[in-house]
Amino acid sequence: MRNLTSDSEPHLIFIHGSGATHRVWRHQTAIFPSSLALDLPGHPKGRGFNTVQAYADSVTRTIVDEMLAPAVLVGHSMGGAIAIEIALSEPKLLAGVVLVGSGARLRVAPMIMAEIRRDYVHAAELITEWAYSPKTDARIRRVSIQELLDVPAEVTYGDFEACDDFDRMNEVGQITLPTLIVCGEDDRLTPAKYSQYLKDKIRNARLVIISGAGHSVMLEKPNELNAALQSFLADLKTKVLDGS
Repeated sequence: MRNLTSDSEPHLIFIHGSGATHRVWRHQTAIFPSSLALDLPGHPKGRGFNTVQAYADSVTRTIVDEMLAPAVLVGHSMGGAIAIEIALSEPKLLAGVVLVGSGARLRVAPMIMAEIRRDYVHAAELITEWAYSPKTDARIRRVSIQELLDVPAEVTYGDFEACDDFDRMNEVGQITLPTLIVCGEDDRLTPAKYSQYLKDKIRNARLVIISGAGHSVMLEKPNELNAALQSFLADLKTKVLDGS
């Protein structure tokens, strides 16, 4: 992967959430062509993990092996939890983090877990219903259902186990990296109060609430998310040039 614009600037790495793949970032990689959108292990094929730490270790190895440091991690939902984990354990590898529809703790409704085991197609429909604002075009939802079904049920189940066990409420305030927090106003899976908690705990973090979007803000309101990312990256570039 190439640098964003120069060797002094960070690499932009997108990390998807539970049951997803790199495709959820298609509207972002089109605007940031030198970025990298990862497929986590098992997405869409192979074996996944059931802890955020295991996924974080995998992403960390990618950053180190591919010499992508310093990186800006952009994580959605579980991807945000992965970014938090790396920001806490390996901050020297990062230039900043962007947490999209995420939180310091990610509890999963037992009904979702049970339905994945019982009827994965219906579970995909249910998850997608909760993941989008009522204002979002139904065609976007239909595509998301199919993309979720492309990931094996056992992998998605493991992802939700990882989310349900994740809790960095007490540690997230230790993050000192530049941080952008983005949440859809209509997010029902990780409500805006989750993002507000991150904003309150992470020093100098910036919070952007996007109206008309739910949990899948990168697909629902890509232009607004891209604008927030561009502003954040411009601020990072200014800090690098200033030597701060």
